[in-house]
Formats: sequence, C-alpha cells, structure tokens
Amino acid sequence: MIESTPFSLNLPSPQFLFSAFIIATVVQYLAESWLGRLNRSTWHDRRRQAEAREVLGVTPEDMSKSLAYAEDRFRFDRIESAFDLWIFVGFLSLGGFGWLDRLSALAVTSLHGTAAVVGQALCFFAVMALLRMTYSLPWSWYRVFYIEEKHGFNRQTPAGFFADLVKGVLIGAVLGGPLLALLVWFIASAGMLWWLYAFLAVTIFSLVVSWAYPVLVAPLFNKFRALEAGSLRDGIDRLAEKIGFATNGVFIMDASRRSSHGNAYFTGVFGKKRIVLFDTLVKDLTPGQVVSVLAHELGHFKLHHVRKGLIRSILFSFLTFYVLGLLLPYAQFYEAFRFSSMSPHAALVVFSAWSGLLSFWLQPLQCWVSRKHEFEADRFARGALGTGSDLVAALGVLREKSSSMPFAHPLYSAWYYSHPPMIERIRALQA
Repeated sequence: MIESTPFSLNLPSPQFLFSAFIIATVVQYLAESWLGRLNRSTWHDRRRQAEAREVLGVTPEDMSKSLAYAEDRFRFDRIESAFDLWIFVGFLSLGGFGWLDRLSALAVTSLHGTAAVVGQALCFFAVMALLRMTYSLPWSWYRVFYIEEKHGFNRQTPAGFFADLVKGVLIGAVLGGPLLALLVWFIASAGMLWWLYAFLAVTIFSLVVSWAYPVLVAPLFNKFRALEAGSLRDGIDRLAEKIGFATNGVFIMDASRRSSHGNAYFTGVFGKKRIVLFDTLVKDLTPGQVVSVLAHELGHFKLHHVRKGLIRSILFSFLTFYVLGLLLPYAQFYEAFRFSSMSPHAALVVFSAWSGLLSFWLQPLQCWVSRKHEFEADRFARGALGTGSDLVAALGVLREKSSSMPFAHPLYSAWYYSHPPMIERIRALQA
C-alpha cells in the first residue's frame, strides 16, 4: 500500500502532465539533433583539420578514415534516435504502460497481498525488458556487423554476439530481479521511510557488485591471464610501487575477440585492486606507452576521483529516492502514463521517465567534472613518469587505431564528452 506523505503539492491534471512530458521529450530530441549537426559541421572545418595535422600528425588519409567512420555513425545514430522518439511517443499515446500493467496483473491473479504486488512488478518489468530487447536487437546488430565491421573494428562473431546477449539477460535476472523485488517490497510494506531502506539496499548492492565483478562477472564475458614477466610487467610494477598503488595482479583481457579498440583500467573495491590491460592495447603500443596509459588510469585512483565519483553517486541516489518518496502518492503521475492505479512498479517507471529528461540537461555539469578529472589524471601521469611524451604518443596511436575524430565543437563536447577531445588533451600535456 502506498502511504501519503506530509509533503503537499498541487499538481496539474494528468492530461497536462502527459502533454508536458511529450513536449519535453520532443524538445530533448530536437536539442540532441541540433547538437549533433553542430558538431558534424566542425569535422569539415579546414582550420580544425590543419590543427589535427600540426598537433597529432593526422595525415589526410587518416582524416578521411575518421570522417567516413564518424559520418556513418552520425547517420545511423540520427535514424535510430528518430525511431526511438516516435516509437516511445506512440507507445505512450496508445496507453502502452496501461496495457502492460493490466497484462502483468492477469499473470498474478492467484497471488494475494504483497506477494501479488511484487509478482506483478516482476512480470511488468520482465515483459518491458523483453520488448525493449526485441526492439533494440536489430539496431545493435547493424551497429556491430555493419558499421564496426565496415571500418575494420569488429572482431565478434554472430554466435558470440548472441552468447553475450544471453549472458547479459541471465545476469540481469539473477542480480537485478531480487533487488527489484526488494525495492517493490519496501515501497509496498515499509511505510513512509521505505525510500531510506531502498536507498541503503541499492547502495549495499552496488558496493557488493563492484567487489564481486572482477572475479565473478567479468570472467563470464572475457578471458583473463596474468601478465607474464618482462619489460612491461617490470615497468608496471615500478610505477605501482612509486605511487603506492597496492595491486592484486596485472591481467591481460582478450578484448580483441570483440573489437580492435584498446583500453586499460583498474577494478575492485575494499583493498587491493586488479589492473586490466586490453590485449589490443598491449599489441598496438610499446611497453613505455602502455605504462603511460596505465599511469593515467592510476592517476584517477591516487587523486581520489573514483572515491569522489562513488560519493557523488551515493548522494545522488539518496536524493533520488527521497524525491521519489515525496512524489509517490500523487495519482496524477500514474494516470498521465495510463496506469490503472498507483503501484510500486508504476512509480518506478514514471519517476525514471521524468528523471531521464532531467538528466539530459544536467549532462554538461557531469561531463565538466569528468573532463576536469581527465586533465588532472594526465598531469599526474606526466608527473609520475617525468615526461608526457609516451602518453602523447600513446594517445596518438589509440586515436589512429580507433579512427576517432580528434576535435569536436565546444558545445557538443561540453554536453557529451566525458573525456576532452584528443587535441585538447595533447596540448595540455605539451604545455
């Protein structure tokens, strides 16, 4: 049962809320389209291309490859976004959530009380996930087996593609199902402080998954082997010792089975952490360049970016559940989305939809913080290694191998880029 709160709010009619949501959704789509076209216009700016040649040594052939890759992705993303918009608006306008709500209610007619509430919620989200997966499958297939394949980045087979899909669904059901059931139970049974219990449950769950991911989840998708002794291992050990990073091992991940893109990261919480290198990274870079990339990643750890990010995430989660607790009893929200009655799963759906719109307009702030941290990690790597030359060279190789555009329109970058454009990073490293 959803209880009332002391918070009082005079809301407009359900029809007004529905219209406002549709208008806000269309406005977001138009803003995204405009930003995309604005960024696209910079790709053909000769001054930008000349700067890329000067700073990165990008040849005309490399620029042509990057342009072709960017253009294909741009066109595909715009078509997919347009379909997403009209499918979603049509689904809402035709009462799709109400239909799913009634269907899930029929599936649990033999249950009663809280069990029926939890069972209906699980059925509702299971059907919704199935519909979403069915809709997104052709888009994902085209992206991997046409665009990535066309430009030489895809290494995944159709069998591997579907194997990853099945594993993802099973892991989502095993991990997400119980958590969702617990959240719904809190909303239905824990009284006015349900949001606090839900927040604590989600926080604990996130920390446990972060701890278990390296050894339980990641091996389901990739194979890991310990980095053998040699110049690369010696360089990594010296770096870790110099900066005081306690590692629980250095591992090579078979990323090349899916893509030719390279990366490195560390993972784990509560004590020692694993350092993971993509095999594509080790193949494409010299040992010194690999160490420089890793120095950047470890800079995030030493500068407490990971801890700060975790704290921000926890605080945002607390605020999210608190606001959801305040808005939960207002029937207008549910009626606007064609739900037949107030329910925990309806509350989660409606609130997620509105918060998704809000998050788009908050993206520039989030990206600003992330780009600031990237510059700081680059400076840390340069200081730890005594020079930024290896990192500059590594970034150049990684850009070339991924055919990514080395520059972007400042407004598009501010809205979407969690990492600074490559030219900005290299200029900062060379400053």
